[in-house]
Amino acid sequence: MSAAAMAEGTASERRVVVVHRGARDAYQVAAALAGEGMLEALYTDLYWPGERPWARRLERILGRSSAALLGARHNAELPASFVRQIPISGMISFALDKIRHAPFSWRRRATRWTDARLGRLAGAHAAKHDALILAYSYYAADALRFANRPGMLFQAHPHPASVRRILEGERADHPDCAASLEKEWELSLDPADFERLVSEPRLAAHCLVASSFTRQTLIENGTDPGAITVIPYGVDGRRFFPGEALGRRLTTAPLRLLFVGTITQRKGIKYLLEALRMVRHPDMEVTVCGRVVDDLALFKPLAGQVTIRSSVSHAELLAAYQAADLFVFPSVAEGFAQVLLEALACGLPILSTTHTAAPDLIEEGREGFVVPPRRPDLLAERIEWAVRHRRELRDMRQAARTRAEHFTHQRFREGVMAAVHSFAKRISAADATGMEQERKRRAAYV
Repeated sequence: MSAAAMAEGTASERRVVVVHRGARDAYQVAAALAGEGMLEALYTDLYWPGERPWARRLERILGRSSAALLGARHNAELPASFVRQIPISGMISFALDKIRHAPFSWRRRATRWTDARLGRLAGAHAAKHDALILAYSYYAADALRFANRPGMLFQAHPHPASVRRILEGERADHPDCAASLEKEWELSLDPADFERLVSEPRLAAHCLVASSFTRQTLIENGTDPGAITVIPYGVDGRRFFPGEALGRRLTTAPLRLLFVGTITQRKGIKYLLEALRMVRHPDMEVTVCGRVVDDLALFKPLAGQVTIRSSVSHAELLAAYQAADLFVFPSVAEGFAQVLLEALACGLPILSTTHTAAPDLIEEGREGFVVPPRRPDLLAERIEWAVRHRRELRDMRQAARTRAEHFTHQRFREGVMAAVHSFAKRISAADATGMEQERKRRAAYV
């Protein structure tokens, strides 16, 4: 049998071990692999076996809100039999989040310990079962080392060295936000642990990323451009959809702006506030939805104009998207920003930065606007345009929804599977070549 034929057969049989904590990407990667018979195992912290009868009965007993929380840790296309749970990881994270005055250093050490444990177990499983490894960032250093073979990295965040440089600049320029910035992993990790994050793209034979910005940061830190595949995430258009007033918004009402995300300077919150102060039309309503991290004193100059909602249900978030006229998200360093797709799916034009997935998602001036980060003047300029061109802004709503319909979970999964198949074939070809060379060496010896 030729090396090529051997590689083709081996690639079709190769299974994949995936590792990440939490409901990363709604388990789409593992579910896609399971659907094609290629999933060896998913290593994660907590997963709800929603397909099992006892789990469904318990959901009915607990009620709708609790069932929704459990359902977020389940994907109907990912059988629980494929999942290897490390419950201590999720329990530690949950406990530390609930301990009100737990030092940040405790959470950081506990989280990174559990991340490393997940990576090691997943890598060892891949080595034992001759499987490929697909590790998300934060778990890949240990997973790839223990797998002891070429593997794939899903770089969910921009390269940590690039993010560190960006955040150091933010800390220098905005010392009043230093406390939250210093809790970002890229600034808070000790040198050895930070180096583990930096090493992940070097250890991987191929990298998957969700945005061109993340790709750019990998390249500027030495990753071969040919070893990176950009696959934007998808959105569930049944969970996020326009309200009945799509295309019929009153243009005489105040302009309604919406921000959704953690209220920190990494998300560019001060640039949003500076932009609002620059806009010469006070007839605006601004809603900020997200967990409060930075000091709310930042909002005092705009107290009568900005409404802060620190905790919202899915139904309330959906209503906020549907009620707004423009979604503003001025992040300085984002691997993707799923909220951008959620807004578009609700028929809401977006205003974001080149340091997010916005350039991958929209056409400038058609479904929204993209500006460089750290430019409140350009944010203000686009908001001014929105105030003056209410009809044109309203007409963008249908274009926003149409664009979101292009970015489905199925499209994301197909992109991941194409990359995995290509990688498996390449690795199997290398393995087959080595086996053929060994066969010839032995035949010549005999």
